[in-house]
Amino acid sequence: MKQPDTSYISSLYGGFWNYGIKDFCYLVNPYFPPRAFTKSLGLRLDELLRSYPSTNWYISSLLAKTLDLTDKEVVIGNGASELISAITMRYVDNLAVSVPTFDEYINRASNQGKTTSLFQMGEDFTFDADQFLRHIRDCSANSALIINPNNPTGTLIAQDSIGYMLESLRHLDLIILDESFIDFADSDPVPSAMNRLFEFPNLIILKSLSKAYGIPGLRLGYAATSNRDVLANLRSDVPIWSINSLAQYFVEEMGDYHEQFLASCLAVRRATQTLYYELQSVPYLYPYPSEGNFVLCKILDSFTASQLTSQLYEQHKMFINDCSRKKGLDDRFVRIASRTAEENIELVRVLRSLSGTKTR
Repeated sequence: MKQPDTSYISSLYGGFWNYGIKDFCYLVNPYFPPRAFTKSLGLRLDELLRSYPSTNWYISSLLAKTLDLTDKEVVIGNGASELISAITMRYVDNLAVSVPTFDEYINRASNQGKTTSLFQMGEDFTFDADQFLRHIRDCSANSALIINPNNPTGTLIAQDSIGYMLESLRHLDLIILDESFIDFADSDPVPSAMNRLFEFPNLIILKSLSKAYGIPGLRLGYAATSNRDVLANLRSDVPIWSINSLAQYFVEEMGDYHEQFLASCLAVRRATQTLYYELQSVPYLYPYPSEGNFVLCKILDSFTASQLTSQLYEQHKMFINDCSRKKGLDDRFVRIASRTAEENIELVRVLRSLSGTKTR
């Protein structure tokens, strides 16, 4: 069978097991779940495939216990993307967004006919809280998005800055704080706002479990808020059986593997930092420091982002994220997902070998 081209593979957004691809594009924790966890799921596979899952409030209550919340403050979704769509549809009129960022928020809001007011980050992608607050005021936004750490830049906003912005934005209808990569941040304390959830009724904290727990195939994410009316509305927007039985089993059992999860996050941090340092040896790349499980790179010469992506895939079956179409970036940027330390070393070795041999 002829190998499909890069544009076709890009259009799939997954399902790469059919093509033997080494995936450095999509963001997962390669060190979790442990073998014992997946084995226990496999032993129950026949029963789980043949059984209906429970309804949303019950599965949400299982997850809520791990967060010291209740099902009245947490709604689980079929991936965070399902909840993003529900949130933007109900509560966004004009969303202030710092770019570059995870474009799904912009895409959902735009497709729903909502306004997105984009704030361009500086050249080094550091985040200036005061400038963003000024932008929110100037564009008359009713809602704001903060992703911490940010995707794709890896920028981490300190805990005191997060608190400062939450206090300054009490007047907004909605603050979305996406903490999908917070478990990978090398910060003490970790700047999560979960412990301040009840201070801000306009705050929704969103998190993708798919990325943090290495389970994108199970499609799990959640939204947490102290505003029970908002939570009830979001739950009414998801189907009664949006979470499948395999995913429910994972939520039921994940607490038994908490120590292994913490160890896996530490392994991710180490692998990502090694990837960052090794990428500095690739002469045509400028990698940016990252507090996520990925590294954003600017291409200095030799390639455009699409050329580099194509050559890696066509010659080495390695797939990275071409950021050419991402808001706030241009055709000189790629995002490289961190996988295991061994896989990262292999990728860097290949990148070094491509120096000065761009596709024409």
